[in-house]
Amino acid sequence: MEELRLFWAVNLPPELKAELGGFQTELKKLSPDAKWMRQENLHLTVKFLGAVGISILPELPRAVAETMSGLAPFRLKLAGWGTFGRPPRVLWVGVHGNVEALRELRVRVEKALVPLGFPAEDKAFSPHLTLARLRSPRNLDPLREQAARLDAARSPWGRFAVDRIDLMQSTLTRQGPVYRVVSTVGLTAG
Repeated sequence: MEELRLFWAVNLPPELKAELGGFQTELKKLSPDAKWMRQENLHLTVKFLGAVGISILPELPRAVAETMSGLAPFRLKLAGWGTFGRPPRVLWVGVHGNVEALRELRVRVEKALVPLGFPAEDKAFSPHLTLARLRSPRNLDPLREQAARLDAARSPWGRFAVDRIDLMQSTLTRQGPVYRVVSTVGLTAG
């Protein structure tokens, strides 16, 4: 049976991806030991599904669309930065604005997918946008200092409206993952 590697995400507008790409470019100059997210791949993950049989593919957007009724479009802001883990493993940008609506969106996606065999997450949802995965602490202090300087000068990185959620396919290649929108479910107030 053929499978696709899938996840649900909120994609960013191109101008916001470009702004964050500029932030990444400045930080890369410090040569940290990091695997950087490609600018075109920047997104907010809502739910990672993993390998999914293509036979269930049509059911995924249908189920999610049914649970989105009454969830109006909302606005988010990307601002600040930080790291997760000890030692730090992820460099991220913070998500602000109507974060409660984003949490509600995630809850609805999870609720829609449980009957299709995708278990709900046990861990708490911590909205963030991953910029890089840190492999070691090499040049971490200069990276943090430069991130703080850039954040003070440029942040917030941008604001955007969330009016849809995208089902994404991730194809792993030697150059890194390639993402493609498989299906889109819009948000509507009514």
